[in-house]
Amino acid sequence: MRNLAQLQTAMTQAILSGEAAPLAGEITASSADALRRFGIYRNNTFLSLVRHLKAVFPVTARLGDERFFSYAANEFVRSHPPREPRLSAYGSSFPLFLARFPACRTAPILPALASLEWAVHAALTAPEERALLPTALAEVGRSSLRLVLQPSLQLVLSRWPLLPLLQGTHPETVPVARRTTYTAVMCSGENVRFMDLSSARYVFWRSIGVGSEIDHAAARALARDPQFNLVHEILTLFGAGLVIAIDDSHAR
Repeated sequence: MRNLAQLQTAMTQAILSGEAAPLAGEITASSADALRRFGIYRNNTFLSLVRHLKAVFPVTARLGDERFFSYAANEFVRSHPPREPRLSAYGSSFPLFLARFPACRTAPILPALASLEWAVHAALTAPEERALLPTALAEVGRSSLRLVLQPSLQLVLSRWPLLPLLQGTHPETVPVARRTTYTAVMCSGENVRFMDLSSARYVFWRSIGVGSEIDHAAARALARDPQFNLVHEILTLFGAGLVIAIDDSHAR
């Protein structure tokens, strides 16, 4: 007789592989066929997870063909089952999975579109904190500070302009011309906002977001654009309601 941990591991493996024979002596269903009941449970598990992925990536599913998406999603579930008990967190690695999925090689825009859709989902499910006013920075007055940004802020780098596809303004029958784009996704209440960023602004926001000091982030942005205006960019961050805290503990 297996202990609980061993039984859970065996059950997970059986669900993912579809091979329930090793569990034949472990599960019962009174007078019903236990393995048949297991098959129903397995099918419902896959259906619910694939349904969740379709809800998170609806445009990717539609543009890539619903049947193809179902096939790719089922393969994703088999190789990347949920690792935590929060369904809202499931699917973060799906864009990377699509990028490496052999059947997706002829449509490389699909993984990119999935990345943008995951950014929207991540923004919607992240907490929204109270934003600081620009006057908060004046009280500190150092450039060797770290700004803490809204958890909902997501930054997406793409080789295609994806927003028209996501928003339905680009004809789906017309190919999308390649053009590098930098997109910020953020939330205000239940409303998702998008902002097209310059290369320098993208680097600045991304550097700030990973904890770089303001002056270091500005140096990276200036390397992209010598006309980068630090004061203007900081005011833009505050004006967009993206700054929630100022960390100057390391500068004392």
